[in-house]
Amino acid sequence: MATSTKSMKRTERKARTAPVALDDIDRRILALLQEDNQITNLALAERVGLSPPACLKRVRRLRDEQVVVKDVALVDPDKVGQSIVAFVGVELDRQREDVLAAFERKMSSEPEVQQCYFVSGETDYLLVVTCRDMEAYNEFARRVLANEHNIKRFRTSFNLSRVKYTTTVPIDG
Repeated sequence: MATSTKSMKRTERKARTAPVALDDIDRRILALLQEDNQITNLALAERVGLSPPACLKRVRRLRDEQVVVKDVALVDPDKVGQSIVAFVGVELDRQREDVLAAFERKMSSEPEVQQCYFVSGETDYLLVVTCRDMEAYNEFARRVLANEHNIKRFRTSFNLSRVKYTTTVPIDG
């Protein structure tokens, strides 16, 4: 399938929302929350130069407008025995909308799949998969990927060393 057709169909199905208007204080709040989302409102207000009620009002607005979408704890995969990180490029046989949606539902339901991206180019999807060891990855690949009739091929690259990892989104001014 041509890249332009592929990306056009995905854009039609899942349109991106317009960016929310942010001022400098909103950006500072977001930067601080991305570093430590457990900072108290009092400390956050002090750091951005607002009164605590004004700061809380802004944080609530950022949450209401889905700029801040979730508060999570980031877990070190090695410390919980999930030391294999695999990057899997998946090429599908057919790219009809119902087939794409079914593949996305399947990947969303698999706990080993940490991230799933619909991408341009020769590969249709890029997956980030974590497993405890190569045996667990092999079981995952056979159970999930090899049994999916619409997968034409998949290629896996394994992480040798994490050079950079961040969940921080740059907040441009």
